[in-house]
Amino acid sequence: MTNYDEFLFVDQEKKFRGFQKLLRPETRQAVMLIEAPKDMGKTWLLTKMARYCRETAVSLPVALVDFRNPREMHEIQDFLGLIRLIRNKLGFDSFFISLNRTINRFTASAMHHELTTGLATLRRNLETYFNLEEIKTLCFDLGINYENLPGSTLASKTRELVDYAQRYGRLSDLITLCQRERDAVNWWLGLEAWQNQSLQSEASDTADTYAPLLADSEADRQFAERAINNAFFESLAALLASHKPVVFLFDSYEAAPVEAERWFLDELFLRLRDEESLKDLVVVIAGRKTPDLTDLKMNHLVVQTGLDPFTEEYVREYFEERRKITGLDWHTVVLTSGGVPGALAMMADHALAVSQADDDFFSDV
Repeated sequence: MTNYDEFLFVDQEKKFRGFQKLLRPETRQAVMLIEAPKDMGKTWLLTKMARYCRETAVSLPVALVDFRNPREMHEIQDFLGLIRLIRNKLGFDSFFISLNRTINRFTASAMHHELTTGLATLRRNLETYFNLEEIKTLCFDLGINYENLPGSTLASKTRELVDYAQRYGRLSDLITLCQRERDAVNWWLGLEAWQNQSLQSEASDTADTYAPLLADSEADRQFAERAINNAFFESLAALLASHKPVVFLFDSYEAAPVEAERWFLDELFLRLRDEESLKDLVVVIAGRKTPDLTDLKMNHLVVQTGLDPFTEEYVREYFEERRKITGLDWHTVVLTSGGVPGALAMMADHALAVSQADDDFFSDV
């Protein structure tokens, strides 16, 4: 369809008012799925929603992602590209400093590669030289709540402890304790560059370097993915606590890459369903198809709808009041176009083109 024009927006006011209802704090639902064929006006509707959120009187954080936009799709090579795109579209950079630091820990540069390898060595040494009860004691000495670390096995607890220590600048404290308990082990192995001042300066980075994700194994990749997702949703929760609601708009879902679909189902919707800190997040997805959320058992949070063809009343309004075209047989126009907004726009463009006189240049030929 043509570029969005507020003056030409017709008929979808009911769906737009439904979106406004989603934004109210008393509304239980948080997700709207809009499924409709080509040229039914999905993009215009989402654009209107985004513009409404950005109005001065409303001023809500909003991210509009179009999966048919080649420039945006170039950025989504993996889950990290989608997270970066959403973060950048939201703005509010100060809320995502912790996320940026986490991303920089797991993305490729010589220094970060060294850090990733060193952290893996530290996790393996903890798992080798400490048991679960001793890990619990380490957490107590560090002032870390052992029960809040995800997992129940030695491997999961050591992994999460190292992740926590790195995220909150406690690596030096953790390693000092390990050296005190097991002084025969080189606990700084692979992390020498981060001792003392280097460690402090590394932790102070606040800007995303936009390097690609780096992982030496599938386990490392999964660990990095979990840490980055956790940091993203923690940052989002902080933004929601200060500016609510926050709105995610996703257009042309049928063109979404597999990585984006997986992130929706495995991360976004599960967290939206389960985490109280995200209860003021509003998500709208439009497309020729929309995600099937049946298995997620979150029907109480979802509104499903479509977009109907224009009736003769709206066809007349669009042509006469918005496009200033009169004298047509409206019943025939409806039958010919099927009431499809995209087809009506093309018919109006053609009607205007043939009604305009040729340039004077052609008057004498």
